[in-house]
Amino acid sequence: MNKFSDWSDFPIRLASGLFLLTISSLCIFYGNLSFSLFLIFLVGIMHWELGKMLSPLTTPTSWFSFLMSVIVFCSLINVENYFWKSLILIFNFFFQKSFFNQFTNFGAFYSLAIIVSGLVFYELRQELGVIYIVWLVGIVILTDIAGYVVGRLIRGPKIMPRISPKKTWSGVFGGWIAASVFAMFFFDYFNPQSLMITFVLCSVILSIASQIGDMTQSHLKRLCEVKDSSNLLPGHGGFMDRFDGFIGAAVVLAVIFVWIYR
Repeated sequence: MNKFSDWSDFPIRLASGLFLLTISSLCIFYGNLSFSLFLIFLVGIMHWELGKMLSPLTTPTSWFSFLMSVIVFCSLINVENYFWKSLILIFNFFFQKSFFNQFTNFGAFYSLAIIVSGLVFYELRQELGVIYIVWLVGIVILTDIAGYVVGRLIRGPKIMPRISPKKTWSGVFGGWIAASVFAMFFFDYFNPQSLMITFVLCSVILSIASQIGDMTQSHLKRLCEVKDSSNLLPGHGGFMDRFDGFIGAAVVLAVIFVWIYR
C-alpha cells in the first residue's frame, strides 16, 4: 500500500475543518445570542444523526430526536434551579430512549452527553468568559491534530483496533504532549495564580477525555455498522464525528466543576 494513502483525505479534511472553525469562532466571539444559536444547532443536528444511526429504518425518528433535544436544551439554558435541570435531563433520557430502535440505553446516555456538553459550553461562555472556551476548544483541536499527524508519521501499535483501527499509541501520546504544551503557553493568560502543574494536569485529563469521546463515538458507529454518523461534513463525516472529542472533554469538565464547587 502507498505510504501516502493515509494522507489522501487530509486536504478536504483540513478545508472543511478550517471552514467549521471559522464559523465556530465567529459565533463564539460575536456575542451570546449567536453562540447560543450555534449550540442549539449543534445539539439538534447531532441528535438528528444519532436518530438516523439508531433507527435507520424509521425516518421520522431522527427528526423527533432533533426536536426533543432542541426543546430540552432551550429549557435547560433558561432554568437556573439544578433540581429542575436534573428532572429535564431524566425526562430527555427516557423520551430519547423511546425514539431509538437499537442500542437504546447507549443512545439515551449519549444523548445526555451531547446535551450536557452543550450546556457546559453555554455556561462557560456566560459565567466565565470566552477565554475558557478558547482553552477547552484549543485542547480538543490540538489533541485531534497531533493525534492525526503523529499517528500517521510514527504509527506503531494500535490502541483499540476493533473499535478505532486507525488510532495508535503514538497518536494518543502526541495528543497529550500537544495539550500539555498548549496549557503551558496558555497558563499566564488564563490563571496565573494557580499552580502550573495543576493547570497542565487538568488540560491533559481533558485531552484524554476528548480521546475517549472519540473512541466512544467510534464504538457506537461499529455497533450501528456505519462508517460515519452522516455525510454533512466532507472529510470528517458528520457533526458527531467532528465534535465527539468536545463531548467527552466537556462532560469531564462538568464533573471537575461539580467536584470543585460541591
